[in-house]
Amino acid sequence: FAEEEGQRYKATFLGSGALIGHFNPAWLDQKDADGVTMRAAMQHAGLCIDDIAKLQRDPAQYLGFIEVHIEQGPVLNELDLPLGVVTSINGGVRFVGEMIGTASHAGTTPMDRRRDAAVAVAELALYIEQRAAQDGDSVGTIGLLNVPGGSINVVPGRCQFSLDLRAPTDPQRDALVRDVLDHLGQIAARRGLRYTLEESMRAAAAPSAPALQHQWERAVDHLGVPVFRMPSGAGHDAMKLHEIMPQAMLFVRGENSGISHNPLESTTNNDMQLAVDAFTQVLHQLAEEQQP
Repeated sequence: FAEEEGQRYKATFLGSGALIGHFNPAWLDQKDADGVTMRAAMQHAGLCIDDIAKLQRDPAQYLGFIEVHIEQGPVLNELDLPLGVVTSINGGVRFVGEMIGTASHAGTTPMDRRRDAAVAVAELALYIEQRAAQDGDSVGTIGLLNVPGGSINVVPGRCQFSLDLRAPTDPQRDALVRDVLDHLGQIAARRGLRYTLEESMRAAAAPSAPALQHQWERAVDHLGVPVFRMPSGAGHDAMKLHEIMPQAMLFVRGENSGISHNPLESTTNNDMQLAVDAFTQVLHQLAEEQQP
């Protein structure tokens, strides 16, 4: 699928979203950091914008959606297991924002008179770290933090930032979001700052369909591999397909302590072959069940 991550534009799951009829035409007018619209980027790649709507699938024509993905985490590696059966995909919300203060001289502005936008975002980051840890399995990240036109001797007047908040269930995710946004408002008010905030993604938690999850478990067991069940902290296209049809995933062990979104991300030929064999077995199982 194209653009699951939502890096270049403020839109995620472009390909899988189109597949379920959830591609928003307004996204086409979004601009990237270089001012290139999504429409122009697609056309430059030789894509036909008018064909997007034709991608929509009828869920009645499908048994469901199954996906194989590298784990992107350390669990299978630490347990020395090649495969993991996914029980659910965490729900998540993303925001992009900007804290706005006053740029001033770093040498002559007393500490108690500063309107430092970057320090405010740093304070928010520390709060997110503490608040997410309270849940045990919630996670929160400020992955983008930028001071436009920053200088060594200038108190930051602006700070652009992102928020990525995730949890295994929607109520837990929503409570995390509510607390973080409340704290953001408190920080800004206390420091005499203002801010903008725009929600760029909201994805519901996606528990695996029990029947399809069982197919993966049967397949893994058939291969003689221990059946290990685990949630997915990362988002996947399967969570978009989940909105219209049953879904279930299989994880493959990652090397180098399961590191991901890093050049060291890797898996082995042997583990990938086991995933292919498990996938093939699931297809055989489904085919047998469909026979009259």
